[in-house]
Amino acid sequence: MMPLHWLLLCAGLAAAAIGFLYDRLSLRRLSYARHFTKDRLYAGERLEMVETIRNDKLLPLPWVRLESMIPSSLQFDSQSNLEISMGDVSQNHKSLFSLNGYRQIVRKHQLTCTKRGIYKVDTATLTVGDLFGVSEKVKQIPLNIELMVYPEIVQPRDIPFSNKSWIGDVTVRRWMMEDPFWKSGVRPYQAGDSLKSVHWKATARAQSLQVHQLDYTADRKLMIVVNVETDEKMWDKVTKPELVEQALSYAASLAHVSIQQGIETGFACNAYLPDTPKGQMLHIPMAAGTHHLQAMMEAMAKLRLELSLSFVTMMKEWENASNVDFLIISPIEPHEAEASFRLIRQRGNTIDVLRLHSSQQKVTSEEAASA
Repeated sequence: MMPLHWLLLCAGLAAAAIGFLYDRLSLRRLSYARHFTKDRLYAGERLEMVETIRNDKLLPLPWVRLESMIPSSLQFDSQSNLEISMGDVSQNHKSLFSLNGYRQIVRKHQLTCTKRGIYKVDTATLTVGDLFGVSEKVKQIPLNIELMVYPEIVQPRDIPFSNKSWIGDVTVRRWMMEDPFWKSGVRPYQAGDSLKSVHWKATARAQSLQVHQLDYTADRKLMIVVNVETDEKMWDKVTKPELVEQALSYAASLAHVSIQQGIETGFACNAYLPDTPKGQMLHIPMAAGTHHLQAMMEAMAKLRLELSLSFVTMMKEWENASNVDFLIISPIEPHEAEASFRLIRQRGNTIDVLRLHSSQQKVTSEEAASA
């Protein structure tokens, strides 16, 4: 029987040899890749994160630890073999597993994007070692993944318009009833016209059937304006971001429906994008089409919740506008912009205000006072 000291010596030499082997070879031909099934999506949507770890050599890996920092707004479903340390901004993901020689593991994680924004996942860290803990090697994997999350989309019926405004009375009814026209006059009855379209007073005057002349509401243009001022004394960062996020959600939802109905739609906001200087409003000109809608959603996703210029200053830019209907979404009552509102209306435009109430945590709608 081998003496104990020789046995310990042999075990130590074996452990050292194994440690040396793993120190030299454990990270070789070991690869890791990650991708998301979507890179553009709306807040509240679900997606999948797919990880592929491949050990393309004979040497088995008794343990592999994978760690990465992921934005906290990406909420993962509960899953075994996954430890999450949650922070306000980021969450640390850690998992531990073994990987035999010439084996590949594909792991899929279900998650939900809870907030609008641009989210980046830059790196992941792989740590591998031998069974005895002699060797431990670390490898950082560049990922350079970016997710663009647009504002949450809600149904138009969940947005409380005024029943008297052009937007509330005509446009919203058109969206809800799928009616692509609005009335602009009368004309003689033609075969195939519905009796519902008969203009009875005009018929009585003309002594012949007259019907409403219908025209496309796309002839009018819509500008959606979001005011990020949540307090009359606010001068920099938004103090109540949840209200502005709700405003952007409404703006994105309305832009979706109006552009799908062929209405040329634009977007303006007194916050700014990361690559633009302060002092300028964010302005997406009025247009139609899928590409234009995507440009609007991308601008909303990138928007920083910091004041670029006052709401009053922004509305002065629209005082010479014509043939435009304005929908203003604001957390505060825009009394100071009334002078601009009057000038805008005098040029034949309409203004509708959706005001968000933080104290009640709900939104009400009211038509701006007429000139």
